[in-house]
Amino acid sequence: MATVQKKLVAIYVRKSRLKDADSMEISRQLELLTDYAEKNNMEYEVFSEEGSSEDWNRPEFQRMLMELRRNIYDGVLCTDQDRITRDRTDFGLFVRFMKAEALQLYTLNKTYNFMNDEDIFVTGIQSEMDNHFMRMTKRKLRRGRIQAIKKGVYFGIAPYGYTKDEHKHLLPHPTEAKIVDDIYRMYVQEGLNQAEICEQLTLRGIKTRSGKDFTPRATSLILSNVAYRGVVHYELEGEDVIHVEEAHPALVDADTYKKAQEIRAGRRTIPQQSQRGVYTLSKLLVCPNCGQTLSFCNKYVRKSARRALDKSQRELYLLNCFSSKSQRAKQEFKGERCKNNATKASRVEEAVFNELRQHLTDLDRRIEAIIAGDNTFLSNVSRKQHELTLQYNKLNEQKKRVQVGFKEGIYDQDESAEEIKAIKEQQLKIEEELKGLEGADAKSEVDKHKKAKAKIEMLLSMDTDANPVKANKLLLDVIDKVYYWKEQSDRDGKTKPFEIKVVYKDWD
Repeated sequence: MATVQKKLVAIYVRKSRLKDADSMEISRQLELLTDYAEKNNMEYEVFSEEGSSEDWNRPEFQRMLMELRRNIYDGVLCTDQDRITRDRTDFGLFVRFMKAEALQLYTLNKTYNFMNDEDIFVTGIQSEMDNHFMRMTKRKLRRGRIQAIKKGVYFGIAPYGYTKDEHKHLLPHPTEAKIVDDIYRMYVQEGLNQAEICEQLTLRGIKTRSGKDFTPRATSLILSNVAYRGVVHYELEGEDVIHVEEAHPALVDADTYKKAQEIRAGRRTIPQQSQRGVYTLSKLLVCPNCGQTLSFCNKYVRKSARRALDKSQRELYLLNCFSSKSQRAKQEFKGERCKNNATKASRVEEAVFNELRQHLTDLDRRIEAIIAGDNTFLSNVSRKQHELTLQYNKLNEQKKRVQVGFKEGIYDQDESAEEIKAIKEQQLKIEEELKGLEGADAKSEVDKHKKAKAKIEMLLSMDTDANPVKANKLLLDVIDKVYYWKEQSDRDGKTKPFEIKVVYKDWD
């Protein structure tokens, strides 16, 4: 007896942002759809997101459409057609897309074949009904929200410093409110910037609501939020601005809040990228042992300078692998820490720039060889294409294993979605590299090397301390990564040797 070939479908699940009573949770949609797929001999890939049915450019929806063009799917499976869209125009686009790709739409109640005029007619009527229901629900929810805001109701999570009562009005938090007052005092009266405020809070052992150290981003949200002045302020599209004074107890007086905004406006003249700590070697250094991308920070040379916040006594250091991890990654980390040690950033930068000087000589040699008729670069391109294709295929196998793991309960819905998303990102990067290798010839190879040369020469001639952002951008254009390894620590005051290996973007 012949084996019936399984269909491959794209399962699409969407949680509406409209909090209507008929809204079905994503987990419940997945439960119903995976059960349907198994009963109907289907394999599947899940595309899951929260978003408005009016938004055609939902990330996962658009990713699904791109995948459907690969001509390996039989159709789309969802609970009801309104999960695709409730907008009649967008649904018409979807029907034309499905018809052009010869794909079917599977729902829990019916299968639609868009080569059939009757199915197009039925889905069109359903789309009109969905569209009408959406408009009615939105009007009802909008009216209710506007009325609640005018009564001082605060929608969303209470800002740091506040809690909520049973009527959703803000009330001062017993401990956080004092910290908010301290932040405004340090910013307005003592003249500290946001990074310095974070340092002071960390020294005092004060954490955010999630138990993490304060960051400039966290303090910026506090210093810019008019809620701390006792105001509820909303700007809803198509409506007059709703501004309710004395909606709840203020944590900051109006004069202090106004001065804070004036200070913030004055400091915005500093480029945003500089404020975020972009350094010459940012996002370039990688540990060859654990794969961690290494970060930087300014450290005070002496404890007395730290206490006085004397910035002239700070020096830029490369962080070790564990310190370079995000706060969440540090909390979740288990096992032995990587033994890669940190050092002064200036030492590593000097080593990288010495490598760049040598690379200029290599580029001149390659250009001369190609002009003289050497075509060995073509075999290098072919080898690189083969390696990238193998990597892409391995990622496809990983993706299939994640799907099987989800079906068998090894991964939950969020874990599987996150794993597949990460795999997709790697595949997109490979696709871009392969595209860049297409049509390689002697002229394009020489032009590529000349562009790299021009950027390196510019780097070697510029003052990187004065313009680290521009230097970093040029380096990222030329270098793929720099592997850094340092066996010994500098803690005894004596600098120890380290090793680097520069991987360039010209396919050595």
